[in-house]
Amino acid sequence: MQLPQDNQSVVYEVDLEADADIAGPFDTWLRDHIADMLQFEGFRSAEIFDDPAAPAGRIRRIVQYRLRNQAALDDYLATHAPRMRAQGVARFGNRFTAGRRVLPHREEFVRGKVSTENCLNCGEVLTGQHCSHCGQPAKVRVLSLWGLTKDVVGDVLDVDSRVWRTLWPLAFRPGLLTQEFLRGRRASYTPPFRMYLVLSLVFFVLASFSDPGSEVGLQIEDGGTNIQLRQGASAPEAAPEAGGGVPADPAATPPAPAATPATPAAPASRPAFDAETQRLVDQLLKRVPADARKEMRAELETGLAAATSEERAATARLLADPCGETNFKIEGAPFLKKYGPRLRDACRKIVADQQSFGRALWENIPKMMFIFLPLIAAALAVLYIRSGRYYVEHLLFVVHFHAFFFLSGIFVLLLERLSDMTSGGLATGITAVEGVLGAVLTFYVPWYLLKAMRRVYAQSWWKTVPKYALLGFAYLVCLVFTGVGLLFYTALTL
Repeated sequence: MQLPQDNQSVVYEVDLEADADIAGPFDTWLRDHIADMLQFEGFRSAEIFDDPAAPAGRIRRIVQYRLRNQAALDDYLATHAPRMRAQGVARFGNRFTAGRRVLPHREEFVRGKVSTENCLNCGEVLTGQHCSHCGQPAKVRVLSLWGLTKDVVGDVLDVDSRVWRTLWPLAFRPGLLTQEFLRGRRASYTPPFRMYLVLSLVFFVLASFSDPGSEVGLQIEDGGTNIQLRQGASAPEAAPEAGGGVPADPAATPPAPAATPATPAAPASRPAFDAETQRLVDQLLKRVPADARKEMRAELETGLAAATSEERAATARLLADPCGETNFKIEGAPFLKKYGPRLRDACRKIVADQQSFGRALWENIPKMMFIFLPLIAAALAVLYIRSGRYYVEHLLFVVHFHAFFFLSGIFVLLLERLSDMTSGGLATGITAVEGVLGAVLTFYVPWYLLKAMRRVYAQSWWKTVPKYALLGFAYLVCLVFTGVGLLFYTALTL
């Protein structure tokens, strides 16, 4: 007989002993009794065994019932056992006795499939290619680097891999992955948070090849020290500016392109100026990229020659300590003032090495995302407060959308890397494709979000479009909030 392959099964054993002179009627009754028992839910099979060691004048029958699980046995004992026992007593009285015990299933061995190996993870006896308890593969080998590479490449290139079944709907079917996950169809797709982490990691690794943090710099102006983050230059530039700047909280200033210092037009001949002005020019040129110093020298000499003595003195004070209390003023909420000394120290570090600040800022963006995403999910929860959805469902929607965002960025960065690695007509063609892709994504990304909201939340366009607009506003607010926090965190942890 093939025994059930179920680690949850139990054996219910009944030890019956009766007078030898009623052996015939007792065995007949016992077979009918067993047939009735097998009609109960959870009973699978039964076997009768003789015990030759029965006392003289007595017979002993051992019946083993195999049940699906302990719950089925508990149900029988509570519901049917008293009635079934009463039937035997009514038929034979005190001329038989019965003892009972329960044997929980431990292991099973089938001819030709006996294993003496144990799972290396949980210790369970192995009966197949995978552990029946924890699921770990039976054959666990130490991989070489080449073997590990083949496994990874094999999983990715496998046409039936769920990586490809996930990336296609992520890119071209907005909201489908979220919809499928909420319906419980999850085994065919990559888990959403794992997918987000992998795609974001690939995105930031590709972006780091061009050292984007080095493009971030600061511009400090006289008259209150207006500090601005800017992009598009390999190093910071500084030049005197006539007139006063507007005092500003440096951490609360949003990223914006730096304005080019205004300088008077250079005269036809080189002006004459004193040694102090020459010293100021030399100090200012230290803040200018080496390849631009020659061009900037003439402009700075012209500007300082035309400046008044008060303006040159203000420039000298700014160069002496651009992050001092005179230039670096913190205005705004009162609680910001207690961070004044730390922010001034951070300002001095940034002025001394602005590229390190830019790189630290870039490296902290993934941390910011772990605050930004829950905030957007909270905004969605408010917009769909009557939808009956849990917060984590809104968070899942946000994770899928930003995974798509990183996937799009990966394609753009790959084209940039290919363009940098090639030359001639091929590089020109790749750059053109990159431009087309950027233009398409400019319209496709907003449409993707709108379409995903329509599919996942299943509301009409008249309800979805206003919520889409409000969500865009929430994106802007949360971006400013987390951006300010990012600047503060980066400055205070330098």
